[in-house]
Amino acid sequence: MSGLFGPVGQIGYVVNDLEEAAQRWVDTTGIGPWTILSKVPLDHFTYNGQDAAVEIGIAVAYSGDMQIELIQQHNETPSMYRELLDTYGEGVQHVCFYPEDYDAALEAAFDAGMTVGQEGSLWGIRFAYLRGDNGRVLELGDLPKKVRAGRQVGIDEAASWDGTDPIRVRG
Repeated sequence: MSGLFGPVGQIGYVVNDLEEAAQRWVDTTGIGPWTILSKVPLDHFTYNGQDAAVEIGIAVAYSGDMQIELIQQHNETPSMYRELLDTYGEGVQHVCFYPEDYDAALEAAFDAGMTVGQEGSLWGIRFAYLRGDNGRVLELGDLPKKVRAGRQVGIDEAASWDGTDPIRVRG
């Protein structure tokens, strides 16, 4: 059984430098290749229910079908990313689920006592970071079919990766 939200699809880390962190992953685990988007065009973003002008970049790679996401916040705007960095430094920030029914999963999270810490959308893809007990942070991502297909491309690429060109900056 995969639980209320389906299987975990991603582990997210907050880092200070995307390229440096991605290279550490390559060097210490052999996971790659990494695709880096230095600036991510968020459609909108809220933190604790208030609009927030968060500026982030991300890097992604796969280990099997698990996506590893690195997140770098470029500004000091309050966010759950900034909370982690200011309190603990770099590290794991969340696990992410991609439920088949995003709205139903969000309601189930609320029913389980979780609250939204931050939410937004990226290229029209909705996401919500949920606060739970004992500092637990879950993300729900509303992935349309074409994005799910794109995930599979990344999974397949990682499975056949020969170690060349480990860091791919796309903007």
